Amino acid sequence: MHVVVTAIGWIGAVTCVAAYALVSRGTWSVSSRRFQVANVAAALMMCVVAARGHVWASVAANFVWAVIGTRTVATLMRARRAQADTMPDRERDDAHDDLLDGATLEPVRATVTELEMSGMRSSSVGLVA
Repeated sequence: MHVVVTAIGWIGAVTCVAAYALVSRGTWSVSSRRFQVANVAAALMMCVVAARGHVWASVAANFVWAVIGTRTVATLMRARRAQADTMPDRERDDAHDDLLDGATLEPVRATVTELEMSGMRSSSVGLVA
């Protein structure tokens, strides 16, 4: 049991540090669902480890951290749902298209050799016969 609890602790610590690093680098947003879910998971794992070691102040802090994160995830989900419900179908499609930043999606007609000569890898595009 000690090995399992130790593993949970390490996974929680790595999850917490990785989430913080991703936000600090700008890869994730503080208000992203991924960041908040990672925080909740890390807090719960650290809570288990602290409870096993009878470190009650840490249990309380991590539990509160998990509650805050859970409420934030619920708030984000409600806000996204409300925004999607009030947005007309055409605007929803346009919002989805904005994610492409003006890029056009057209089939690429090329052989693998032509792609490799241009510096592209064949695995990065869908080849059209």
